[in-house]
Amino acid sequence: MRQYVGDNADAEPIIEPPLGTPWRFVGRQIERGYRLRFAGMAALMIGNASIDAFRPYVLGALVDGVNAVVNAGAGAEPVWLWFAALVATWVIAPQFGYAYSVYASRTMLMIRSRIYDEAFVWLLGHAPRFFLDETTGTLAHKVRQMGNATSGLIDIACSSFVRIATFLAMALWLTARSEPILILPTLAFIAVFIWVSVVFSRRCRPFAIAAAKTGSTQSGKLADAIFNWEAVLSFARCVFERRLIRPFTETEQDTVLQWRTELVKMRIVLNMSCVAYVAILSVGALDRTLAGSMGVGDFVAITTLGLLVSNWVASLGDAILVVQEQIGQLTDSLKTIAAPHEIADPPDAAPLAVTAGRIEFRDVTFAYPDHTPVFKQLSLDIRAGERIGLVGPSGAGKSTLIRLLRRQFDIQQGSILIDGQDVARAGWASIHRAIAEVPQAPGMFHRTVRDNIAYGRPDASDDEIVAAAKSAHCHDFIAARDKGYDAVVGEKGMKLSGGERQRVAIARAFLKDAPILILDEATSSLDSEAEAQIQDALMKLMAGRTVVAIAHRLSTIMSMDRIVVLDGGVIAERGTHAALLAADGIYARLWRRQAGGFM
Repeated sequence: MRQYVGDNADAEPIIEPPLGTPWRFVGRQIERGYRLRFAGMAALMIGNASIDAFRPYVLGALVDGVNAVVNAGAGAEPVWLWFAALVATWVIAPQFGYAYSVYASRTMLMIRSRIYDEAFVWLLGHAPRFFLDETTGTLAHKVRQMGNATSGLIDIACSSFVRIATFLAMALWLTARSEPILILPTLAFIAVFIWVSVVFSRRCRPFAIAAAKTGSTQSGKLADAIFNWEAVLSFARCVFERRLIRPFTETEQDTVLQWRTELVKMRIVLNMSCVAYVAILSVGALDRTLAGSMGVGDFVAITTLGLLVSNWVASLGDAILVVQEQIGQLTDSLKTIAAPHEIADPPDAAPLAVTAGRIEFRDVTFAYPDHTPVFKQLSLDIRAGERIGLVGPSGAGKSTLIRLLRRQFDIQQGSILIDGQDVARAGWASIHRAIAEVPQAPGMFHRTVRDNIAYGRPDASDDEIVAAAKSAHCHDFIAARDKGYDAVVGEKGMKLSGGERQRVAIARAFLKDAPILILDEATSSLDSEAEAQIQDALMKLMAGRTVVAIAHRLSTIMSMDRIVVLDGGVIAERGTHAALLAADGIYARLWRRQAGGFM
């Protein structure tokens, strides 16, 4: 057995909690290393919009030049120069757009990848209770929502809002150069646009948030049914599941419909504002042109510019639709994923250093959040290298005691020490690295057998992996498969039998080689012959380690150094197998039941 001393894994960069409102969250992503990239994206959009906005002015000058040639016999050279300038706007403006697409795509991918990474790490840092309240599909959906929504909002901020702001600024400047009085319709239009956007955004946001929430719920229900496909098929419940999910689909449909109805109303108001703006601007320009105070070229320039501005503003309805949708998704995701961690390392937390493996429960008092009491001033001293068995009726607190040791819940009073170190003051990850566990229902990844065995020590060599598999008596069935250790075990390890999954979990514990070992019904999925084979392996695995074994089949813990009987959250009995039988208490009663055929 290797001695465990806190390693460099505890020195990984700390992930900041993704807290705050959606816009604050987006702003923080930009601030953390992407300000220059955001500025570059905005600059490319400003260049694109400025050239597009300048095109009507060039077109107006071209019209004036053509009139001068036709009506006054002026030279044609200026006309060709203005025509070349017009062609240049056609060529250059799209280049800014293409450059923006490439630059923005790379930036958005970088931001999205970082958010995925950090949100994933923050998500896995939640306490077990968090995962009991959420479905796997919902959580995965919300992690992706965070990255997609944030990158989408940044993209729209540049590609739509920066572009429109540039267009409006250019429109005001160019209009003021030709006829200052005509900037009034543009200013009025900007005011109306801002007012409409604010009013309808406030009305749309609750619907967008509700739509995101119902969408996440629906995804979670779908994933839950798919994840449990075996139960669905075995009970012939396909139609039942469809009917169960349908109300959530209909709720999402109704919510999205309400949201889109509000957005259609906003588009109608914006469209009417655009028509009024272009009409007023064109009438004013036409009146001054007919009066001779403004040239035909200026009329063409101002009218064309007004049409472009109105078209872009009208397209903002679609942009605002996307913005509201993504704000709703980001709000929904932040509310769940970014919730504060129930169990967090204290600021002065140090890596747990385990050299012997002594475990002490000192006056531990613990109750669940609903105030259901479990332990009251429980004390238990497990010597370094001692092997103890935990037994007792269901609900006695056996599994809870193990979870407290791993600090998956925080106790209300008392302390839990490993080699004299309070687990409440130690780094959470280091606690888990010091403990190897063989659970009753071992978790398996949809990966190769090799990956599943080496999960506790990814740097293990192939020889070490094979040695661990042989020790756990699973090498033979692995080698018999077509791809051997490269065979994929399927989701939840469904391509393996229950006993095979249990042996892979035991091999994983062999390879992890931690000083503390927890066995939670480690042979429960094995037949009698396989159990006999594996008991020798478990005895070898337990050698030199501190062992806590939960067992309902008492025959599996007869050889333990000490057996602790829990009942109603207290230690009712403790001693060796022989001593407890002689005491003729709870343990002896359980033993007689199993020996009488109730195993």
